[in-house]
Amino acid sequence: MMKLVPKTLLRIGILLALALCLVLGDGLREGAGTASAQDVQVSGPLAGATSVKKLRLWRAMRLHVEPFFAFTIGDEYARSLIVGGEARFHFVDWFGIGGWGGYSVGQLDMNLTKEIQSKGFTTNANRLDLPEKDNFPQQIGRINWWSGVELHFMPFRGKLAMFQKVFFDADLDFFVGAAFVGVEERADAIGRPSPSDVAFCEIAGNAMDTGCLESQLARSKRTAIAPSFGISFNAFFHDFLGIALRWRGIPFKYNTGGTDNNKDGQIDSNDRIRQFNNMFTFGLIFVLPPKTKTTD
Repeated sequence: MMKLVPKTLLRIGILLALALCLVLGDGLREGAGTASAQDVQVSGPLAGATSVKKLRLWRAMRLHVEPFFAFTIGDEYARSLIVGGEARFHFVDWFGIGGWGGYSVGQLDMNLTKEIQSKGFTTNANRLDLPEKDNFPQQIGRINWWSGVELHFMPFRGKLAMFQKVFFDADLDFFVGAAFVGVEERADAIGRPSPSDVAFCEIAGNAMDTGCLESQLARSKRTAIAPSFGISFNAFFHDFLGIALRWRGIPFKYNTGGTDNNKDGQIDSNDRIRQFNNMFTFGLIFVLPPKTKTTD
């Protein structure tokens, strides 16, 4: 009987220890739920000081002039090489309005265009789409010029370092607006005698374009209006000098290949396909007036 006493006391001790742990745990939870932060009063030379001092105002009430070189990306048949310029005026350091424009100074044919030109084969079934394979680069759609107006927002800025030796201010510029684009496409044409058996074409009502060779080279021009939007990374190295790396998207419809995409036996506006046209830009920023202001 006496041998059972130590075991009984051990069990009672374990139960009491568990009960104590539960009580303490519950008390800690209640204390955590009612904890409050202490209001720290700043005194001394930092009392009432602003969170940022001597902030450089790169944009507020200043004009940014930016010559740039750009190229389109994600193209199906040809890439445009663009030279242009942009000007923006900023009312405050985080908001401004601007306009831009550029001309396509060159075209780079993509691999698809080169493959069609080298391996294409013309029959009466595809004569409207490919009258002559060697002339295919001349029938595709092209962009001759670009322009637009945009609102600019700069919600993020900071300072970056290169190799812990070169320091510069940088920001992100988000923009949205409208673009005006000079589009050049293959002119309207009708395949005869039927969509599946084309021996000649009609251009603007004039019959007997034998083999559709004239229609392949005939061009039409128009101005497309489209939304534009994008983002730019800007870095400033001097009071009046910086660089910009910019991506811009401009979605609109046009007939990139100069082909009968609607399969109705004719080339017209119904063959235009929406393209997410986008470009990458490298620009050099000049800021006026040349002296940068700073906050207190």
